[in-house]
Amino acid sequence: MKLRLAVCAIALAASACSPAPVEDAGGGVPVAAKRMPLPDCATIEAKDAGADGWKHPDCRLMFPDQSGMAIEARYTPAEDDSTEVTVQVVATGDATLQTFEERMGNTFNGPLLEDFDKDGKVDIQIPLETGNVNTTWAAWRQVGDGKFVRVGEPSGVSLVKTDSGYIAAQARSSANEWGVSFYKLEADVLMPILTADVTAQGEPDKITGVACEITDDGGLAATGLTADAAKAQFCAEPVVAEIFK
Repeated sequence: MKLRLAVCAIALAASACSPAPVEDAGGGVPVAAKRMPLPDCATIEAKDAGADGWKHPDCRLMFPDQSGMAIEARYTPAEDDSTEVTVQVVATGDATLQTFEERMGNTFNGPLLEDFDKDGKVDIQIPLETGNVNTTWAAWRQVGDGKFVRVGEPSGVSLVKTDSGYIAAQARSSANEWGVSFYKLEADVLMPILTADVTAQGEPDKITGVACEITDDGGLAATGLTADAAKAQFCAEPVVAEIFK
């Protein structure tokens, strides 16, 4: 033991005593030194610091699948009152697979791990800004084992993959009005198609009817539909039609 300590002291500058990465048994990514433990992102809450906005503690979130992967989110206040968040994708054994950064405004939300495009791979959502209800997310899609690409910044209460092949962001405008934005995932980019604006008529506890109109977000022509046909189709989508049911 004394000999080991002596060797470590002599070689400290070269980090000879730090646990070196070793190849795993399957010949995959190197296994890194054990990381410092972080609290589970799903069990902690951001703290409201008044005028300084929400304070986010560093945290770790395990993937809800059998991959054994996790993300670690570390937050650094910026000079303009925003927050820089550094996200590391971590493999079993604690090797870092990918690192990316985002700039957050005022949001109480933490990161989410969900398969928002329903392709069988878990994706990452990092909150950028939250208004009264809706949150703008940096959406990172998993395109391979531990490889993610940024596909866009949808905003809403939730992201839903529709049976018709669209990704819809449901956003609440008021108690009786919602906007549902539809996107098409093309070449790892969320391309805006159109938004269906839904308004409940009558009183909140006694809805007498629901009106739906569409706004072209630049992708109506790509659907091959006329405006009237698009209105009939998208207003009938369950993510739209079931809002006030």
